[in-house]
Amino acid sequence: MWSKETHEKLLNEIVLKFEEEIYALSDCIARNPELGSAEFESSKSIVDLLRKYGIEVEYPFAGMETAFKASINPGGKKKAAFLAEYDALPDIGHGCGHCASGSASVMAILAVNEIKDQLGDVQIDIIGTPDEEWGGGKVIMQRQGVFDEYDFAAMVHMMDENLSNIQFYALDGMEFVFKGAPAHAAACPEKGRNALNALRLLFDSTDMMRQHVIKEAIISGYISDGGKASNIVPDYGRACFVTRAPRRRQLDDITAWVKDCARAAAMATRTEVEILPDGEDYDDYFTGPLKEQLLDDCFASLGLSVSKPENPGTGSSDIGNVATSCVAFHPCMGIGKGLVAHTYEFAQAMTTPATHEAILNSAKLLLELAYKLFSDDELMNRVKKEHFEI
Repeated sequence: MWSKETHEKLLNEIVLKFEEEIYALSDCIARNPELGSAEFESSKSIVDLLRKYGIEVEYPFAGMETAFKASINPGGKKKAAFLAEYDALPDIGHGCGHCASGSASVMAILAVNEIKDQLGDVQIDIIGTPDEEWGGGKVIMQRQGVFDEYDFAAMVHMMDENLSNIQFYALDGMEFVFKGAPAHAAACPEKGRNALNALRLLFDSTDMMRQHVIKEAIISGYISDGGKASNIVPDYGRACFVTRAPRRRQLDDITAWVKDCARAAAMATRTEVEILPDGEDYDDYFTGPLKEQLLDDCFASLGLSVSKPENPGTGSSDIGNVATSCVAFHPCMGIGKGLVAHTYEFAQAMTTPATHEAILNSAKLLLELAYKLFSDDELMNRVKKEHFEI
């Protein structure tokens, strides 16, 4: 484990060496957004930077073309993974801030690489995790056992303010494809079987569900194909749905009920329905009191205050699936009060000095977290115990 003196130098000198390159990296990714699983240039730019500093990188990784993994001090008994995201949103671009959050993890690992001879029994990896927004790269990795070996995995997300108590709802995505029979809507409508009617019944029945599920549940959907012409009975209909709930055990029954609504709609309209997955299913994530306090201490060590909103969030992320394999941390770093993620304004803020400062603070937060956990075995054990009991 690196010494206190080395750690102070790491935060106050070493990590600063990479400011210019990291800010340029983040800005480049921000200005050239790539959607999930197609982050070819984004992932390559990160890998090229890691290799520039002599870090061996496995790329592609875990069967995904835009995923990668690199290890600093491989073979260490204490193991952590810094996670890097770099996918963008359709149309909005990096309104998610992944260009900055991923660059912060790169900055942290480059700093660790500078003290690799002083790590002792500590191994720290960086894992490039594609397609958080929908495809769930971390879910695919978790199924392969990628995170099983780590004491903890961590990343820092960009937000409007600093947050330590993050929660994510479990999420299921599904697609419903209804197939009926076409007919002339005026001459012989009785010969048709209306797929759009089936979709309408699906939406009506899921609306009725809301009174009889937990109040925290979220059911949302849209029709992606409801017909082609007003004088043709629609014989084909397609809708995408997302269900969310605070806990996976709560969500499983809600999702099953939505699927039953689709089957019932098909029966009522004498159509057929095919139920398909739409993206990976995300598990829930909760920070927990001890992990929250630890993150608060890390923020405080860097001279940063933390906001404590009443509602810690109802979004979803594949970090929840990572958390089923190892301790996982997902704090947020503020880039500007009032900015809302997944908006054009948030995307435009990615290349500002405030975001650059947040990248540096995020890298330092990851380093501070690793130092606190790996220099205190008793704390690490308590964190693990809490994490898997939540």
